[in-house]
Amino acid sequence: MVENAQASDYPVIRLKPKANARAIRHGFPWVYANELVLDRRTKALEPGVFAVLEDAARTPLGVATLNAQSKIAARIMDLNPAARITQSWLETLIEVALRQRARLYARPFYRLIHAEADGLPGVIVDRFGDIAVIQPNAAWSETHLERIADALVSVCDVQTVIKNASGRTRALEGLESEGAILRGAAPDGPISVEMNGAIYMADLMA
Repeated sequence: MVENAQASDYPVIRLKPKANARAIRHGFPWVYANELVLDRRTKALEPGVFAVLEDAARTPLGVATLNAQSKIAARIMDLNPAARITQSWLETLIEVALRQRARLYARPFYRLIHAEADGLPGVIVDRFGDIAVIQPNAAWSETHLERIADALVSVCDVQTVIKNASGRTRALEGLESEGAILRGAAPDGPISVEMNGAIYMADLMA
């Protein structure tokens, strides 16, 4: 579901003249720092803010999330420049990902969200039955972590949501490395996961 935004809802960020706007239009998900106009106004925007991305001719390309402190300065969220990144927007993408996995896996043990491949840049979600583990590896997902957790509970009916903050990707985004229990309670030790006839023990808190 896409909700339209007024022009003033999001700030505007712009590609440099030599940046490859055509690649963005055809689905490339990232804008590197050397492709974006990083003037004083843009650098002052909070990491993880949503913005309308324009090409050098001021034609809107879509909605992106900005982190001027990262080498990947912008990540495309939606190619509709009028889109708003709302709770229903998040839930719609998670619903699509869930349906795709449900066709392939008889039991709920899988990677539910695989970042840009599922339209949620920098976000990894692994599902272990009624537990979801989020790796919020981009600034926007850290800022909107509570909303993502709510969407997972609403769409997938999971009872526990765990934040996994390990990995060097978060450091590149300027994010801290402290995990957390976002919803429900921590599992009582490792859980068993059946895969291809074998049982694996997964320590979700480690």
